[in-house]
Amino acid sequence: MLPWIIIIAMLGLLLLFVEILMPGFGLFGILGSISLLGTLVAVFKLYGFTVFLIMLIAVVIIFFGMIAFAKKSGLYNKVVLRDRQEAKGFDETPLQGLLGKVGVTHTELKPFGVAEIDGKVVDVCSTGDFIDRDVRVQVVQITGKTVTVKVYTE
Repeated sequence: MLPWIIIIAMLGLLLLFVEILMPGFGLFGILGSISLLGTLVAVFKLYGFTVFLIMLIAVVIIFFGMIAFAKKSGLYNKVVLRDRQEAKGFDETPLQGLLGKVGVTHTELKPFGVAEIDGKVVDVCSTGDFIDRDVRVQVVQITGKTVTVKVYTE
């Protein structure tokens, strides 16, 4: 029985290792955890506390050994993203001159869409209403990157 328990424990370790390297929906992690817990419970019930402790220590050592091997072999670096994206500040100055200007919607605003205002194509947001395409709109507010418009009434 012990050889089968060891095989199932190794399978559980492998499944956990796969989950660490290729995270997904957690299926491999769940199955690996169930396998390991099941084998540890079986070892405790069949062979006693001493063999359980030996098995637990062996599982932990093997698991960290697998991670060290993955790092040393370069496998870990191939699957772990190390690049950082640096956020650049948004330049609001071109938008500031649009306040009060009138333009025409290029798309329907539900409530977001696109409009051409003062010769510039701009992402806009309505004040809450849906606005059809090719409707004249006026810029009523600019907050950060958000240009808020309403239907233009003369």
